[in-house]
Amino acid sequence: MKSAAKHRIALIAGLAVSLVVALPVSAQRGPPGQRRPGQDRVQLEQRIRAQMGEMMRTQLGLSEDEGARLSDAVQDFEVQRRSLGREEQALRRRVEALTLEGEEDQQQAIELLDRMAALRLREAELFVAEQARLREILTPVQVLRYHALREQLGERIQRFREGQRGRANGVGRRGGN
Repeated sequence: MKSAAKHRIALIAGLAVSLVVALPVSAQRGPPGQRRPGQDRVQLEQRIRAQMGEMMRTQLGLSEDEGARLSDAVQDFEVQRRSLGREEQALRRRVEALTLEGEEDQQQAIELLDRMAALRLREAELFVAEQARLREILTPVQVLRYHALREQLGERIQRFREGQRGRANGVGRRGGN
């Protein structure tokens, strides 16, 4: 279970970094005066990306060109990481269904275990490829700093989400007032 939690944190951290390093996408903004559903969220994400991207560039001592190259690399690997995350979720649902049904289909269990092992191998391969790409842009020390920053951002996002859930659970409660 700790492995799953670490994977979720790594996924959240990866998403945070993609938010952090990616440049704002002005094409997502609607015409002035017209509000779309979620527009406020999109604009907030764009501001966060810009601010955090600048912070990441400053913390790592990157030029604008290096920051843009890092952003591209992070986005490329984030697409692959999300794909693996979706596969892992689907696999977990199948494992859960098999175990909840109480079936003892040994062949299906073997297939699921094989898929789990293959998924972990692909995650490791993705990590290795990502490190190689990062080292084309950053020095080894900067890569280590990048990982530390990504982990810190993931932890911040996790705390923020936990706080949001706590507030959401406390808001709108009835009774006891």
